[in-house]
Order: sequence, then structure tokens, then C-alpha cells
Amino acid sequence: MWRITRTMMKRDARMMMPAGLAIVIGTIFMCLTLLFGNVANASMRREISMDAGHANYAVTSRRDQDQPILLDEFNGKGLSKLRGVSGLRPDVDLMVDTEANGQSSKGILAIVGARQELMPIDLDRGQWPDSDDQVVLPHSVANRLQAGLGDKVRLHLSSAMLPGGDSDSAQDSSSKERLVDQGTVDLTISGISKSHGGKYDDFGGAVVLTGTRIDRLLSMAGMVGLESPPVGNIYLQVDGQGKELQNTLQNISRYVPDGYRLEDRRAMEDRLLSEQTGNVVNFMTVFLMTFGVLAMVVAALVIANTFQIMVARQRRYLALLRVIGADRWQIRAGVLQQALLLGVISSLVGILLAMGLMGLAGCLGLHSGTMKLELLLTPTALLVPFVLGVLATLVAAFGSTRTAIRVRPLEALQPVDHQESGSRKRTGLLISILLAASGLVFVIWSSWRVTELVRTNSGNTVQASNQQELLLGLAVLGVLLIFLGALIGARRWIPALLCCLGRLVSKIGPSCRVGVANIARNPSRVAATGVALLIGVTLVSTLATGAVTAKRTLFKDIDQRYSVDIEISGQGLNKRNVRAIERVEGVADAELVQRFNAKVESGGPSQASMTVYALDASRIRRVLHADLGPGMQRSDALLVSTRTISKHSGYRDGSQLKLSIADPQADDEREKEADARRTLTGVFAGFGGLNNSGVYAITDSRNVAGIDTKTHEIWIRTQGDRDAALLLDDIRQAVGEHDDMAMSGGLTQMRTWSETIDSLLAIMVALLGVAVIIALIGVSNTLMMSVLERRRETATLRAIGMSSVQVRRSLGVEACMIALGASLAGIVLGTLFGWIGAYQVFVPLGSVTFTVPWSTFALILPVALLAAVAASVLPAREAVKVSPIEALSDD
Repeated sequence: MWRITRTMMKRDARMMMPAGLAIVIGTIFMCLTLLFGNVANASMRREISMDAGHANYAVTSRRDQDQPILLDEFNGKGLSKLRGVSGLRPDVDLMVDTEANGQSSKGILAIVGARQELMPIDLDRGQWPDSDDQVVLPHSVANRLQAGLGDKVRLHLSSAMLPGGDSDSAQDSSSKERLVDQGTVDLTISGISKSHGGKYDDFGGAVVLTGTRIDRLLSMAGMVGLESPPVGNIYLQVDGQGKELQNTLQNISRYVPDGYRLEDRRAMEDRLLSEQTGNVVNFMTVFLMTFGVLAMVVAALVIANTFQIMVARQRRYLALLRVIGADRWQIRAGVLQQALLLGVISSLVGILLAMGLMGLAGCLGLHSGTMKLELLLTPTALLVPFVLGVLATLVAAFGSTRTAIRVRPLEALQPVDHQESGSRKRTGLLISILLAASGLVFVIWSSWRVTELVRTNSGNTVQASNQQELLLGLAVLGVLLIFLGALIGARRWIPALLCCLGRLVSKIGPSCRVGVANIARNPSRVAATGVALLIGVTLVSTLATGAVTAKRTLFKDIDQRYSVDIEISGQGLNKRNVRAIERVEGVADAELVQRFNAKVESGGPSQASMTVYALDASRIRRVLHADLGPGMQRSDALLVSTRTISKHSGYRDGSQLKLSIADPQADDEREKEADARRTLTGVFAGFGGLNNSGVYAITDSRNVAGIDTKTHEIWIRTQGDRDAALLLDDIRQAVGEHDDMAMSGGLTQMRTWSETIDSLLAIMVALLGVAVIIALIGVSNTLMMSVLERRRETATLRAIGMSSVQVRRSLGVEACMIALGASLAGIVLGTLFGWIGAYQVFVPLGSVTFTVPWSTFALILPVALLAAVAASVLPAREAVKVSPIEALSDD
């Protein structure tokens, strides 16, 4: 039977190529996903264990350890003298200040020097310090100090590290200055360091000192005994293997302090990966694998269609096998053997291609963010795609075995032009209707319930959020049931839809009539192909509809929450910047606004903090999107935002608020005491989105006259529909460089959300593109089957005068009809599903703005039609090769 199976596969090899290609693409995607997961896992491990350098063991503190061991308590010398311990570095971080050439750099991380293998930073040039009077500086610090190798640098511990570092009293400040003077040393720069990741990135490296020098610095600063710094981890380089390694580890265990443990690097990375990332790599891999499984499902539909046609073509051969003694189980085994061979070969090809692609990416030095792509093989990355590819092929072909074992021996005596039976069971239709109806009930009830939940929300946001998540899950279940019902009933409604479209198309010409007739001839095969394309288009349409509805709803909510389009904060902002901004295209108005910190002394919650913005009353309305009411008619009005205070906050509309107002940048005690007091009338007004730190208010700048402030903001009102990213970039260039400059406001929020949603949509549509490509292979496969199955019919058409162009055109019409019908149905279903999901998620924000992504749909239909035409090229080329003489052949 195996020999017969191979012979039949060779005969139908061309027919099975599209099915094999579908499995190859699905396997490539799944294998690349797992290989990418390996790269992400390895990159994450390197990132979280960067501080360990290349240490192979570490003594780490337990999570329940409240009191870490202090440096003075750690017996590092005894541990380093153990046989088998070739290197040791305690993880102690110090903060130091440096000075050279009249320049200074403060608050730099300093670490203990050790062997290169244990260092968490790299040496850019020079050498590590081998004497106590040498130091290694980060590259950025050396540039700031204008110092190089061999130059002298003055160094001392930062005052924040010294005993009493948190105190601001004059006595403690004087004591700290004395300790700093005592602990100041002059060192020679022996090397320049650079960071390769981890916590030293912000410093561009780290200051490296010898262990003895650090001990002396701590001793001179009085940081000994209980004042010495804590030790986080101890990183070790342990040599040896086997029994020798076990003896070394046992000796090390004797030096492990209470509350600490000895771990190898792998165990430490596993623990840190679980604690710090929450298995985000596994989640990302599972997320991507979901799309891989979807691609396999679509591939299975293509395979099932292929085997159905293949069994139909082999009916006479199968009947002959029955005549010569083959039983039903042998026939079934023969079909499954073909599927097994196809699945194994296709899966292996897909895995090899995926390995080649990832290896090529590594050779080219490609990277994704901070991850450098490389080929990292694991059994899971190879076995999972292989097993799933083979299983998908076997499961897809299993349905065809039922048709194969029903072949009667008598069919060997007569030519068979197999067509579908006209009698169809109503069970599938009934199941599809029940599923769709159940899903519709779930969707309607969950939508009504979430609306009532938002309307009657009593303030228990946690409980409401939990209920909303349950209702969202119920709505998703309803959508899945509706979609599943649509897929099960596709053999009924897809041919009916194509029949309706065909009535219009068939009037165009004879080629169109032939193409429409070919679709009506075998509706089951056409429905199976349409389902494959329907899945991809529906999911893409759902994502596009949900994304555009989310953007419109969020933008509407942001417009209501943010009264200022763009808010710029930073040091040194002035009117010159305002004039430069006003010249930017898309800016309607810009104003320089004073900002003060205030405390309530009376008339409201005592000593409550408040941010007060001051601007001429006539200009406030020019930059603010808000209905301020009659509040600004009072000269002493203080407009308090109603969006930042609760009903029981202690503020009252119209109350006299006595405020203590000061400059936010006042850092000297004398400056803070020189603040001014004003009594203003608090008036509630509906504006918001100005400050995320608490209660804020706006007043006329005349009410704060005489109070100096160095803190200003620029408020901008925009006009027109210019692209937000370009507008913000132009404004940033107009303002120039300022310390601590930040841009916020409604427009920046819109840009952030828009970029986030667009990025997610692009990623997910790209992932779904794999399934769509496989579905288009299914369209080509269906057309090829149609050509191979109807060679005599095609020959007859050629004999009666149909040209090769008309034959090609008829196949193109057939492909376009399938693509058009599936795309239209997918767009309708996707739009409804996207609206359902968006409503469930965004109804708490208020009214949901249901939107149709016309631009996306305008792209889907032409792309689907063009792809369908491309899919018909090879089948059409095969069809025009048919000679008219074949119309006279018996088989």
C-alpha cells in the first residue's frame, strides 16, 4: 500500500504543491516566532543579569531579607582565598563627586574593581586601576571634566551618602562639609569606561576604584560599622568541574551570610526573569503563536480542500483498489499516508527556511530594538512547528478519508465526473443558526448590562471594573459564537452570496458567464476557499474598525478633558519663544503663563497644595478650550478646576481663599519664607488637563503682581488639521533647547494614543497577513483544481471557439468573485465585531463614536481583487495548454 501511495502522490504532485506551500508558510511563521522568543529570552537574560558581568555564580539576598549584610560585615578576603574561586566582586554602589579643570560632575556611580570577567562595564581605553591612587572614569564624565588618561582628578563621596544625608539642618550640613573635605583625594585617571547596558547606562559607565581605596574613602567619611553601605550581591568566578566544583561550592556555602543564598547564573537569571518581567517573554511568544495557529487553521482549510479534490480525482483508482482486495482501512491509511508524507516534507522545509532566515538576519546584524537577532536553536523551536504542521495536515486530510472509504468497487467500471450530492444535511445549518443566535443574545445582553453598569455606577470603581471585564469576556464569547456559526453555515450562504453577485457579473460577457457557472458547479469547494479568505479579512476589518473607533472616541474624550492643546514647561521659557511658536504653521495662538506653588491658609482645606497659573484675563479665553462662565468678570477671581476636586474636598464655590504663593524654583529657605499672601475668590470652572499633580487654578496676572517667579509655561492653541507629529516637531525646533523641557496637553495625548494604536494595528495586521497569504494560495489552489478537474470541459470550450484570452478571463472572474464575496462578507462582519468590542471597552468614557474605516476598506477590496487575479495566473496558464482534441477523449 505504501508503494501505491507513493505512486499516486507522484501522479498528483502538482495538485498537492499549493497545500504544501500553505504548510511551509505556516511552519515558517511558527518557527520564526519561537526562534524570536529564544532571542528575546536570551536578550532579557543578558539585560537583567548585566550587573553580574560574566560571573558564573552569585551569592544573592533572599526576598524576605530585611537587613542586607553591610560591607564591613562581609568576609570578602576569606571567600576570595578559597581554592577554586578565581574572582570576586561585591555589588556595592557608591555615589561620588569629581572635579577637574574647573569642571565638576556630581552623583556618579562608583563600583569596586575586579577581574574583567566580573565587571558590569567595559573598558573603552586604558587599564583598570591596579593601585589605590588610580581611577577609571565613565566616558561622558571624562568629557565633561575635559580630562584624559594620566590626568589628575579630585574625588570624594557625594554628600547625600554621608551619615545624616537626609537632614537639612545647618549643623548637619556643616558636619557633612567637614567630612567631604576630609575624604577628598586626588587620583590619576588610568582608564575610561563605557556601559553596555544595565543601570550604568544613565551614567555612560561607572567610576571604578580599588577595594582598598573604597575602604579608605568610607573610613574617612565615618561610614564604618553600622554606617557602612549594604552589599546587594556577591558575584563569583568559580573554576573547576565535577567533584572539584562541588567541593568548592560547599566551601563557599560556609561563607554565605544568613538571608543569602548561593546560585548559579542560570538559576539567578530564571529568578530575576520571573520577578522583574512577570514572564512577559512567554506572554509575547504565546501572543505571536496565536497568529501562527490561526495561519495553520487557514492552511488546514486549504489542505482539506486539496484532499477533497484529490480523492475525487482518484475515485476510479480507489475503486480498482477495492476490486483487487483493499479494505476500507487500507484505503483510509493510504490517504493518511499521503497527508503524513506531505506534512513531514512541508514542515521540514518550513523549519529549514526559518532557520536560514534567522541565521541570515544574524549575519546581517539586524536587530529589533535592543535585541540583536541571532539563530538560537532549542528543541521546542524545532519540534513544535514540526508537530503542529504534521498534525494540521493529518487532521485536514482526515475528512477526505471518509469520502475515500465510501467509494464502491463498481465505480471502477464507469467514468466518473464526480459532483457534490444535491441532498445536503440540515444539521450543519441548524447548528450554525443556533450558534449565531446564542452569540447574538450574549452580545446584546452584555452590551445592555455594561450600559446599565456605567449609568448606575456608585463609585466602586474596582467592582465596576471587574464586572466590565466579565461582560467584555461575555461579549467576546458572543462574537466568537456568531463567527463560528457563520463559518459552519458558510456552505449555504457563501454560494448564495456569490450567486447574487454572479447574476450581475454574468451579464458582462461569455467569459464572465463561464466563470460564474464554474463557481455554481461546486459550491462546497468554493465555500471552503471563501472561508479561508473570510477569516483573514474579518480579523483585519475587526482590528481596523476597533482601532479607528477607539481613536475617534479617545480623541473626543481628550478634547473634553484637556483645555489646552499644547502645554510646554521648562526652564528659561520667554516671550521670544512665544513669538517663534506663533510663526509655526498650525498655531492659532500662544501665551506665556506664570506658574506658582500655593498653599491654602483659609477658606478651604488647610495647608492644601495648589498650582496657580497666571495670565491676563483677556488672553485666557484665547488659548483655553473651556466654558469659563461669568467667573472671570470678578477682578479677584481664582478659577478652580472642577475636574480635579471632589464634592467633599473642602473647596466652596465663591469662598474667600487665602493663599500663600511662592516660586516653584525657590530652593533656599529665605526664598521660601519670602512668599506672598493673597486673598482671592474661588470660582468653580470647567477646564482641565493642565497639571497631573493635584488641584490647579487660573487667575488674572494682576492678582499676583509683585510676586516674582522664574517658572513659566507656554500654552498653545492650534488650528487646522495639520499632522500632530509634524506640528509638535516644528514647535520643539522653534522653542530650541531648554533644561527639563516637556510638552503635554490634548494634542500630545492624541499623538501618543494615535501612534500606539497605529503601531499595534500595523503589527497585528502584519501578523494576520500570513493567514491572508495562505488564504490566497487556497484561491489559487481552488482554481488549479478547477482546471485539472475540467480539462475536457475546457477543451470543449476551446473546440467551439473560446480563445485562450477568454479562458484566462473566465478563471480571473472566478477568482475575483470568490475574493470579492469573501471580502465583502468579512468587511461587514469585521465592522460589526469591531463596533461591539469598542463599545464594551470605551463606553465608560461616555458616548462611543462608531466609525467606519473607509480608507482601510478601500484598500482591502482592490488588494483582494488584485491578489485574486494574480492567483489565477498559474491556473490560467495551465488551462490554455489544454488541446481541443482532449474533448474527444474518454477520460
